[in-house]
Amino acid sequence: MEALLGFLIVLVIIVATGVKAVPQQESWIVERLGKYDRILQPGLNFIIPIVEKVAYKHTLKES
Repeated sequence: MEALLGFLIVLVIIVATGVKAVPQQESWIVERLGKYDRILQPGLNFIIPIVEKVAYKHTLKES
């Protein structure tokens, strides 16, 4: 029973770190294993923790 509880806690942490909310007027660049993969648009997005990371946050606001 403790093993199942531990597994569920780890699973929740992994899912929580993989959810990214990109604000309006921004685009985020995602790298997978150190190479460009895609651009996250505003809204709720999912990434694979450990394998993917947000490398750059670009603002689209006009000065």
